[in-house]
Amino acid sequence: MPSSCKECGSSNVIQDDLYSQIQWVCEDCGSVVEEGHLTTTLSDETQSRAVPFHATTEAIKTPCRNLIAGFSRVRALCRILRLSRDMESEAVSLFERAYNHSNFLHVTLEKKEILGGCCILFVCRQSNWPVAMGTISNLLGATTNLLGAVYQEFTKSLNIEAPTKGIIDLVESFCYEFKLGPTQVDEMFAETPQRLVDRTSALIELAAEVWIVTGRQPLPLLMAALYVAWQSLKPMARMKYAFNVFCKIGKAPEQSWRRSKETVLKRVNELRDVLCKLGRELPWLRGQRVEPSTVATLVDDILKNRQALLLRAVWHYEQQLQNELSEAQTTQDLCTEPSGKQQTDSNPVTDPGHVSSDQVKVECEILPKKENSDCELPATHWGKRHLFLPPCVKSRKRQREDVPQLEVTGDEDISDSEIESYIRSKDEIKLYLKARKELKEA
Repeated sequence: MPSSCKECGSSNVIQDDLYSQIQWVCEDCGSVVEEGHLTTTLSDETQSRAVPFHATTEAIKTPCRNLIAGFSRVRALCRILRLSRDMESEAVSLFERAYNHSNFLHVTLEKKEILGGCCILFVCRQSNWPVAMGTISNLLGATTNLLGAVYQEFTKSLNIEAPTKGIIDLVESFCYEFKLGPTQVDEMFAETPQRLVDRTSALIELAAEVWIVTGRQPLPLLMAALYVAWQSLKPMARMKYAFNVFCKIGKAPEQSWRRSKETVLKRVNELRDVLCKLGRELPWLRGQRVEPSTVATLVDDILKNRQALLLRAVWHYEQQLQNELSEAQTTQDLCTEPSGKQQTDSNPVTDPGHVSSDQVKVECEILPKKENSDCELPATHWGKRHLFLPPCVKSRKRQREDVPQLEVTGDEDISDSEIESYIRSKDEIKLYLKARKELKEA
């Protein structure tokens, strides 16, 4: 900075910024004493830091309207599920991260709403919070298949992974959702939540051992086990109440059980069928018939002796099968013997794990007449020899039959009668012209 003006000698020199150029001007005479540089010097360029253009013009981006609505929706769902503040903030930040991802920028609003549910489900699983996928889908009003597909895409896009929850981990939180406490309903319907949890857990463990849990959605199975457990705790007073009456007594959310009522009733029938098979093995019944409508009275005894009854039921089924196979084989051998010669030696089955092709053929003729057989299985299927089977074996999906398509090339021969069928007759032409004329006049 100059110390004095060269024109008048005054020391009253000030700095004046003219646009982007710096100047020193004498305040007394107004002359320009010295001008600055339009560009920086070499020393300034080596010591300073370059600032890119986009950084100098950057503005704070405000969230869009749909993102703000998504935040409020995620917070509302977190409060319905009673999540903590930390879990809520984590779900909101995860939703913002997923919302701005390239895979979810140009999707429908329904998918973005389901994306918020996926973030809550991920946070719940990460924090060991017992929430099922069916619960989230019921709150969002979406199907479980769509929620599962979006959840898989969500975890794959963000490269994150959460531990899966077992059905046993969901029992306690599910049972506490029903209002069946002593102070909430009449004494005949009331049960403490802990008793319901213990009995339902025992039924779920039994269902897992007989393949009912395999490949099934947890919520319908939990609801079926809870219903059977509630009936079995006071069977004489509760056996007459149907499933929908039980849901109304327990004040279950209507949307959670009406949508899956048919599936729940199927699980109830499967549980009762297994209990009937085990109930027939109780020694004090001495082979009496056990009905699904009254099996609730035996649930307590069945669960106490579960392992022994399972072994006895499987052993008796195999013995009965082998005896019938031996009798059928003997009868078949007698029929194939020449007349006047009797069969003296039988060929009993000694190894229950090994069955020959002839025995399988005889077995398939016998088992479809039995009560336990499954008509959906083919006659030669190995599942005919087992008492308990996975669902994928008992109810296999029918293979789609591809209808052969007709190959039309255009070079096929056409008969004269077929050609004449496409040509209008004289009467048809007259009717057509008459109708056309009337339409024009109208």
